[in-house]
Amino acid sequence: MKMSPYVLSQKCDDGIVYFNTKNNHSFLMTNQLLEKLKTDAETREQYKAYLEQFHYFPEDDEVNQSLRKIGKIDATLLEFTILTHGDCNFRCKYCYEKFENISMSRETEDAILKFAEEKLSTGTYKLFKVSWFGGEPLLGYRTIQYLSKKFQDICNDYNVQFSANITTNGYLLSFRKFKHLVEDCKIRGYQITIDGNQESHDCQRILRNNSGTYSRIYENLKAIKDSDLDFFCTIRFNISKENVENVKSFLYKDGLYFRDDQRFGFSYHNVGDWGQGDRSEKDCVTLLNYDASFELSTLATSIGYRVTLVSYFLNNRFTCYANRMNHYMFNVKGIVQSCTVALYHPKNVFGNINKGFINHDKLRQWVIEVEESCKSCPLVLVCKSGHCPMAKRISKHSSELLCRSMQKIMNRNLALFALTKSYHDILDVG
Repeated sequence: MKMSPYVLSQKCDDGIVYFNTKNNHSFLMTNQLLEKLKTDAETREQYKAYLEQFHYFPEDDEVNQSLRKIGKIDATLLEFTILTHGDCNFRCKYCYEKFENISMSRETEDAILKFAEEKLSTGTYKLFKVSWFGGEPLLGYRTIQYLSKKFQDICNDYNVQFSANITTNGYLLSFRKFKHLVEDCKIRGYQITIDGNQESHDCQRILRNNSGTYSRIYENLKAIKDSDLDFFCTIRFNISKENVENVKSFLYKDGLYFRDDQRFGFSYHNVGDWGQGDRSEKDCVTLLNYDASFELSTLATSIGYRVTLVSYFLNNRFTCYANRMNHYMFNVKGIVQSCTVALYHPKNVFGNINKGFINHDKLRQWVIEVEESCKSCPLVLVCKSGHCPMAKRISKHSSELLCRSMQKIMNRNLALFALTKSYHDILDVG
């Protein structure tokens, strides 16, 4: 039975995993069922009905229909990324940021609130998602407290769901503060980076005074784990040539404390050439020439850890936050941007919230539209012609290069998806 070209498949020991990018549905067809389908007409009819139910067969204008559905959902989501402070207490050896010891003013906070209410009062949005970022966002703890309460009040007024997450180095995340963030600020998503064991982490992620940071972060994470609070924490690992073996060793020692807690997941990323920031030339790490993130994700999954973002990178809702028209990033001075990496590029500046000005025409030109030439590609509903505005608009990577990169990412995530057994259904002989 010929399936839609937008259905991805991955062979595994148990059979074949199928992922329908039109609707994000997935299933495993076992080897036993595969054999039975060859000879049993009744089973073939049942299987055909299942495929029809979940739209696995080709359909008229299926790409454009799917893109319209995705667009309708995206149109109901309003996203803010807020840089609460201009400084950081760390000086990591791969950081791309430039630092300034400045906190967000009440004027800027109130301008952001005014803009949020203007948007949410239209009745267009069902979900308001806030991401707290930095510098180190917990240096701007006062701003988080103030805005979180006001955001929740606005959402209650207009019957909009509120969701919040934070990317923090975890050093200032005492349990008292964490409890307040979860319960009062409604921040349920956390990303905290640990670069392997104590030896490698304290080499790459150091305080401004060059002191190590591992012990305090690890103790903070343990206190969080020992609570009964409702949250999800991604522990991120940035992998360089210097720490790749230490990241592996974390899985067999300190990482074990979190392995059986479904509120924790691991996420692996090769260190990239993200920019120099305020670092001196000697403060650097050596980039790897192979994808250690895939190797380590596979290893972690095989020994029982939850690896995050695997299904996310296959989901047709996947795109960079900077590739959404309804995403706005506000830096500590109120400058409106979109990308949290290209912080210092003029193409990534769209206005000033303190002046009440956002150049939406420029923002529309920044966001990537799906190219007609891409619509025959099986990956188009996930890739969306590259999904990363910085890569296309600033780095000027060719479509061919972005295409090869996305194919590699998708193929590896499909293999991990099969390994994690995250599919919806198992079709077996019964």
